[in-house]
Amino acid sequence: MKGNKLVTGVFSYVDDTLNAIEKAKALGVDYMVYSPAPNLEIEYVSTPPKSPVRFITGLGALTGICSGFTLAIWTSLDYPLRTSAKDIVSPPAFVIAGYEWTILFGAIATLFGMFIFGRFPTIFRSPGYDPRFSQTKFGVVVGCDTKDVEVIRDHLTESGAEEVNVSEGL
Repeated sequence: MKGNKLVTGVFSYVDDTLNAIEKAKALGVDYMVYSPAPNLEIEYVSTPPKSPVRFITGLGALTGICSGFTLAIWTSLDYPLRTSAKDIVSPPAFVIAGYEWTILFGAIATLFGMFIFGRFPTIFRSPGYDPRFSQTKFGVVVGCDTKDVEVIRDHLTESGAEEVNVSEGL
């Protein structure tokens, strides 16, 4: 998170959490939201940017189809067996290999993309995390500079935070 301070707001209600997210977005600060259960309203308000993993999946799939066809054609040219007076390089016969390699390379690229962009696995606890966020409470963690701490604290308190904590950032 950006900034040298983390301001964490603890909320009991989704509506208060949504208000805090809206205020953080209006201020243009970096924030992270914790929820005890998946919530579509929070996801909708947060509107994360689209993941670049889809491009990596497409690139892996494209590499796979090229590799599959290349391997099949190369193998046919290396060990030519003419069947039913067909050409040695007969593309319809290679579609299955191309398809399978597309799925394989696309899946492997997706896995690596998720590890890279999803920051998996998280070995250490996330900054500003409180164990209550996994039980019953909602949390909004805002990264800011030292001069903005009071403004962020006031916004989280106005939004309905039960508790606001300030800690050192990364």
